[in-house]
Amino acid sequence: MIIAENEEKERAEFEKSIPIDVGKARDTHLIVATLIATVTFAAGFTMPGGYNSNNGPNQGMAILTREAAFKAFVVTDSMAMILSTCAVLIYFALADYGDQTKLLYRYSLTAGLLMIATGAMVLAFITGIYAVLPHSSSLAIPIWIIGCFSFVIYYCLFKENFHKQFESISFNI
Repeated sequence: MIIAENEEKERAEFEKSIPIDVGKARDTHLIVATLIATVTFAAGFTMPGGYNSNNGPNQGMAILTREAAFKAFVVTDSMAMILSTCAVLIYFALADYGDQTKLLYRYSLTAGLLMIATGAMVLAFITGIYAVLPHSSSLAIPIWIIGCFSFVIYYCLFKENFHKQFESISFNI
């Protein structure tokens, strides 16, 4: 009985030392991960440039298969899809997890996966648009500039947030 009370006190103190509510953050991350997986899954089947509908050996194949920007689109879209799906699966594994230290470690792992997946999704968008536009187009260059500028903003927002969020957490496993 005394041991159970001590464990409850230790758990309450530990939870007070965490600067965020992991449960609420986990729910939000799960929604974001599911949305990223859904969007990138759909983008993978609605290929930029469309499909070859002419009869022959290339019928049904993506038209822009040989374009470098298209290849970059496929790689970044696949990265976003796989990383966000991994985050969803890790969150399902965390549903009834008792060890707080491992819970926080896996929470930070999934947060990192989602950050990379979000960046890959932005790159997939940029490369997909670039693949279907003529490369000398006056639209292609601004899209690349806006896309690259978004990573500067992305870095600034998350750098400070993650330092505050995880400075008081130790990850001893």
